[in-house]
Amino acid sequence: MSDLGKSQEAFDSYLRVIEINPTYSNVYTAITRLLKDSDPSHLNKSKLKQILNILLERNDLPHKELFNAFNFLYSKKIISNLEKFDSNFSAIELLSNDRIIIHALKKILFCDVKLERVLTKARENICHHIAKDIETINFSKLQFIIALGEQCFFNEYIYSFTKEENISINIIINKCKDGGLNETNISILSCYFPLYKLLDQIPALKSFNSTNQNFTELIKLQILEPLKEIELSKNIKKLGSINDNVSQKVKSQYEANPYPRWRYGNHSESQKISIVQGINNEIKPNYIISNSGNDQLKILLAGCGTGNQILHTQSYKNAQVTAIDLSLSSLSYAQKKINELGINNVELIQMDILEVNLLKKKFDIILCSGVLHHMDDPSKGLKTLLRILKNNGFLKLGLYSELARQVIVKARNYISSKELKTNEDNIRNFRQKIISGELSELKSFQSIGDFYSLSEFRDLCFHAQEHRFTMNKLQKTLKSNELEFLGFLLPKPVQSLYKQYFPEDKKQTSLQNWAKFEVKHPTTFTGMYQFWVSKKEN
Repeated sequence: MSDLGKSQEAFDSYLRVIEINPTYSNVYTAITRLLKDSDPSHLNKSKLKQILNILLERNDLPHKELFNAFNFLYSKKIISNLEKFDSNFSAIELLSNDRIIIHALKKILFCDVKLERVLTKARENICHHIAKDIETINFSKLQFIIALGEQCFFNEYIYSFTKEENISINIIINKCKDGGLNETNISILSCYFPLYKLLDQIPALKSFNSTNQNFTELIKLQILEPLKEIELSKNIKKLGSINDNVSQKVKSQYEANPYPRWRYGNHSESQKISIVQGINNEIKPNYIISNSGNDQLKILLAGCGTGNQILHTQSYKNAQVTAIDLSLSSLSYAQKKINELGINNVELIQMDILEVNLLKKKFDIILCSGVLHHMDDPSKGLKTLLRILKNNGFLKLGLYSELARQVIVKARNYISSKELKTNEDNIRNFRQKIISGELSELKSFQSIGDFYSLSEFRDLCFHAQEHRFTMNKLQKTLKSNELEFLGFLLPKPVQSLYKQYFPEDKKQTSLQNWAKFEVKHPTTFTGMYQFWVSKKEN
């Protein structure tokens, strides 16, 4: 769809579907995916604005995927207005009166260094103005501050701040304690801390009322929902114990920074597919044939994190999902989200993968993406999972590529050489060294989405444990465990390029060929090796 020349055609087709039947929800997911994979400069600008407005109004989409389109249309406007901010405080009103910009701040993670710089500077200026009572904050300016508070909550306060800002923040906190609790003071504080963490210092926050709908949404996001997660955590089922030393470290990381934070997504119930169809969609041009019938499908999500992967399981027919994770914070977040979405075929359990035998059942499908490479011994974790996978069952894995992660290895080596402890200040300071150009060899991080969220950047560079795989090691692992490789999950342009090199490998399942391909194109698996395997019948 996103091939050159076809993007506009596909885009226009989706717009026609929306005109004919605006209630057909699947088209909005499809157009979001198209915008993620397309070059926005190839699309009609006015139609792009029109559809962006529609998509940002909806709460059933992964809005993060709209960033490229939004950035293409609006980054210059945001940057030019905020650069005038020092001399003209009302410049933010020109932004707050643009509905798309405000919606985007609330729903899209901004992954651009230039935008980060101007938003960080704007936050600093607003904070000083409010602390010193220099400026009256009217309704329009307040809308921008609230939206910025939601963006900062979304990126988990990854923007750096100065000692002077700390002084201003403390002045504002003291004002709030001394009867100066108002929407303006609360909103600027929300740009620096999640508000629920200020409840001990400012107990009146919990009972503060407002008629401003945007402000009420901010309170819900930053106070009511986190408190709900804490409450939900009390009823999450626990099995076994987490004794492994590395498992304890990883658990501690994700308790502090549940990963990934997500707000909205799609779990369309309208078009359920069989697991075979689902796997075939992902391993094309290969395909499988299975006689699984219409029996209930038992799925294990091994390392479910905050539950975003649960949405993908909802497309399968007759599925019953067990989702496990080490982190109670992550599971509580997942529980909150599945409650919101009305998902009722999922059981969440806090446990270690090493103890999955305690589940006392076997599974048709196991999904384990981005988990085994964070264990002390990935092969032990894999063998443990295979013991509870049915014969002829299917396993989806995500593992780090040695070749694709060379820049991350450089970052991890730097962190290790400087003995940087993992805390939020060190994470922010390390990022600033990259942004400023002091660590020019790591500049390419600025093009990685994970760079722009605290939990994702911590996961990327400061993780307690990381193993990486070569294609050769991957092949040996599969062979020793009697697993059949079914195919990588890759975009069409990569598959087309592979076909040019190896036209004889029609199913694209030769790991020897992929090893040669990866040497020529070392960034192919920058995310991970994501692939399906099947367990051969004994």
